[in-house]
Amino acid sequence: MTSKLTIKQWSNLKSPIKDVNKCLNSIRECFNPLFPLFSLGSRVVDHFPSRFSFYSPLSSSDEDLFHHLQNLNQVFRLSQISPHNIAIIADGGIKKSQVATAVAHIWTDNSIIRCLQANSINVTSIEAELMAICLGLIPAIEEENIHNIIVITNSIATAKKVFELKTDPLQNMFIMLTLAIDSFFKKDSRNKIQFWFCPSKAKWPKHKLVDNQVKADNCAPIFPSKESHLFNKKKECNNILSEWQNSFMSNPKREQCFLDFEDENQKVIIPTYAKGSSWFPSIGFTNLLCTRFTHMTTGHAPIGEYRQRFLPHLPISCPCGKAEVQTREHIVMEYDIHDPSICPHNIIINSFIHFLADNPSAFSFDNG
Repeated sequence: MTSKLTIKQWSNLKSPIKDVNKCLNSIRECFNPLFPLFSLGSRVVDHFPSRFSFYSPLSSSDEDLFHHLQNLNQVFRLSQISPHNIAIIADGGIKKSQVATAVAHIWTDNSIIRCLQANSINVTSIEAELMAICLGLIPAIEEENIHNIIVITNSIATAKKVFELKTDPLQNMFIMLTLAIDSFFKKDSRNKIQFWFCPSKAKWPKHKLVDNQVKADNCAPIFPSKESHLFNKKKECNNILSEWQNSFMSNPKREQCFLDFEDENQKVIIPTYAKGSSWFPSIGFTNLLCTRFTHMTTGHAPIGEYRQRFLPHLPISCPCGKAEVQTREHIVMEYDIHDPSICPHNIIINSFIHFLADNPSAFSFDNG
């Protein structure tokens, strides 16, 4: 991949190679905001808001997932009895080679009538899932005398994007599917589409068939190849994040000032921008708790080691008289005013969060 070349290596390339790279190894066109079905008042959601629906568990609990799968079993069974119903099971995935595989099985009368597969490269997982949904839904819509289509996918968020109103870098992928859905709804007022969530971890037998086919595919990548807008964005973000993490981990001052934490799997938590960043998903209960956790993590708190660095004229010893320098470790592990039973005995992040929640004055400047 030419994107991996250094400036010197790039300067040594022959001009024909550079020309081919410029033509082929670029970002695919993806935005089409002026397409008629994307304009206000012409969208599927404007004309047919009650003709499509989404079904997911009420929560992430095992009990709710169990009840959801029971309902899914019943819906699928009924879809195989009626000649006017059809079911699609779709899944997509990406290999380390960046080759995406999309698979869709179309079911009627308790048998697979069509087994469809497609491949792409340099796309994101959400695009692979969308490919799978398109792969099954478009031919299902073309079947005669079908009034109700059940789409079963492990990415309900991807299915919802088809009907979202905002400008999206997936617009070009939506066009064929949107045209097909619009035509399907216009053809008969009885026509509806249901999207059902089925997580891969549930190992629902019908979805497992599709998932296994995706994982078994070994299509070889073809280079050079264009990148999708989302893939290029993700790649650049990952490069920036990697550089940030490397500089963060190699900073000599970090060792003495920044506390390390582990997640529930005992893996060191490193900086990230995804899914609410590294710590916020765990500490986002209140603004005050988040603030005190930041004080503790960075060492910027009304304690001895902070005063030693920034306010050396102030006392640095602990009021308990057992530490010459009042460090964070001393406060958390040894300070007499704290209940030993709630003091962390490891570096798992949740242990420290519980400690702060039970000791509202710890690491608070209001009490410094």
